[in-house]
Amino acid sequence: MMESTNLRSVCEIFLKYTREIHRKSTPTDPNFLRISVACGKIEQFIESVFPASTTMSVEQMRRQAERAQRAAAEPEMTAEDKAELYWIYAAMAGMWIVIFGLMAFIAWMFGARFDFLFVDIKKAINSFLQVIGGGGAVKEVVDGAPGRAEL
Repeated sequence: MMESTNLRSVCEIFLKYTREIHRKSTPTDPNFLRISVACGKIEQFIESVFPASTTMSVEQMRRQAERAQRAAAEPEMTAEDKAELYWIYAAMAGMWIVIFGLMAFIAWMFGARFDFLFVDIKKAINSFLQVIGGGGAVKEVVDGAPGRAEL
């Protein structure tokens, strides 16, 4: 009663206890949905009467200024740094290629049949090009599936 000196403080008290009620309600309660809707309506009304501030606080402005100072203090990348970064990327790509080749060779040694893979890739590329070209995709499905002329 002592805290309710003006409308804003009354709304803050209502908001505080509304959130407390909402926090304590459980989904197993048969009136959970009604309680949630009522709490939401109260919060919407209070937000319509006293909208939340969208301006930055002093603390937020101070943090933003600190970030800007740190960003300005960081040195720019030199040409030498960029070249070194490109070499690192090239080394990583080369390592991936070597690992892929080594794994493919080991798979081939264990009997993997890559000729089937290449035939399937060729078929997929041809069907994709036919679809882009605008013709023959349905005909290929019908011709390619014996006994399925109804497609």
